[in-house]
Amino acid sequence: MTAPDSTKSAPHVRGISVIVPAWNEESFLPRSLGSLRHSALRLADLGSPVNCELVVADNGSTDATAGLARAYGARVVTMPERGVARARNAGAQAADGDLLVFTDADYRVPLGFLPGLAARFGEDAGLTAAGVRVVLEPAEIDPITRLCAHGALRLLTKVKHMSFGVLAVRAGWFTSVGGYPQDLYAYEDVALLERLRVDVRAGRARWSQLDDITVHASPRGFHRGGMFSTYALMAVSRSARKDLTRCGYWYERP
Repeated sequence: MTAPDSTKSAPHVRGISVIVPAWNEESFLPRSLGSLRHSALRLADLGSPVNCELVVADNGSTDATAGLARAYGARVVTMPERGVARARNAGAQAADGDLLVFTDADYRVPLGFLPGLAARFGEDAGLTAAGVRVVLEPAEIDPITRLCAHGALRLLTKVKHMSFGVLAVRAGWFTSVGGYPQDLYAYEDVALLERLRVDVRAGRARWSQLDDITVHASPRGFHRGGMFSTYALMAVSRSARKDLTRCGYWYERP
């Protein structure tokens, strides 16, 4: 099955805001924003009435992140206080769309990414949030590590319904729950999905895993030391998620 490649009308989606949190991402933004721009142009070429905007939430960058984002047509929102949850929420607060699409700055999306999301949410008024299939860039990691990583990603997606850096969510629901928990420096995405599961079980929301939409993630996390030990710590310790000094895996990268 392939992602929907046309959406002539999307009655339950008026606008999509793609929100990219970024801290010193000048090396990855051209690939990421370039792919998002192409996907947005594809959406327009298909005659969709859905408006699309790119919002980059600059989380205190000291490199050319902000300038590059503007060069690719993105609106830049500045959030100097460190924290990816804060950056994502700042981008959401500035967004105009009724469908928020969060994606990390080192991700590359296919042409059908935004058309596919517009079609799914446009056709289904009851769909609250959705994840997509995430795979690693094949040319940037060895085959064995890539195979093991994909197995782990598939398992966690099935068991924990994790979104791995990409989440499409109705702006109304996102606002109603207060967005990402800003007291967390890590695992904020998992915490938001746990909140979503509460509403799903209560019949107030619905989640879908869209495995026919695939995005590519940089494997840079696999090239830094301490990946598995850090994730294990975050999984068992909420206090660690609130301590910036213990989240250096994400906040102290070169």
